[in-house]
Amino acid sequence: MNGMESRLRRIIRKDTGRSLVIAVDHGMALGPMTGIVDLKKTITELDATGKVDAWLITKGMYTYAFEPAGNPGVIMRASGAATIAGPDLTNEGITSSVSEALTLGADAVAASAFIGSAFEQKTLADMAGLATECRKWNVPLLGVMGLGKINEDKKKDPRFIALGARVGAEHGADIIKTYYTETDFDKVVAGCPVPVMIAGGPKCETDLDTLQMIYGALQGGARGIVMGRNVWQSPHPAALLTVVYSLIHDNITVKEAAQLLEQKIKE
Repeated sequence: MNGMESRLRRIIRKDTGRSLVIAVDHGMALGPMTGIVDLKKTITELDATGKVDAWLITKGMYTYAFEPAGNPGVIMRASGAATIAGPDLTNEGITSSVSEALTLGADAVAASAFIGSAFEQKTLADMAGLATECRKWNVPLLGVMGLGKINEDKKKDPRFIALGARVGAEHGADIIKTYYTETDFDKVVAGCPVPVMIAGGPKCETDLDTLQMIYGALQGGARGIVMGRNVWQSPHPAALLTVVYSLIHDNITVKEAAQLLEQKIKE
């Protein structure tokens, strides 16, 4: 087993081949949003469940707000530098290096590429360059496949989502984070040779909607989630996280998940 395989096992569990990654990197572009205003508190509360396989986090928050009781995997953000106050959130650049991530103790790095945006070429080139650096250190790269301001129909089109997933892998990503499509998600997975995990996207209306989305993705071949606000903006984040864990690693059904969530909320 080499360094790449060893680090991937810190992200994706060997026994199930799946992973539950909680993303808390939103503040780099959106600031102190609901659910992660006090990020240290959020991490502490969710970590206490023992259900988080890995965290996606920025280097600043990893340094100053990351104090888990356990020893979860860490994926460090290595792209960013665009905010909602600026002209275009898709105009990201590289903000860290693999050597810095390793120095801090991270297991993997993440970079975004925005398919169909004005900065598609730039962000894909940045991802490819980071992938080259990752190969030198045997560090996994999570390709976060963003979409930018494109036609809403494209965001739901499995052909377009499949394009992004495949392009991310072609440019060197070892894991792909992308959006779930209610139809033909299995085709998104089939066209991508590396593990595909789903993002949460916009906040779901209910926790049941979140559970149904995750279940559908798993049935379509997703290897898990890299999700943020749909967990930590839930009215019952710790309870929901525990149920999501059972969806991913214990293969329970949506009906069982809904019953378990009701039970956990009452406890």
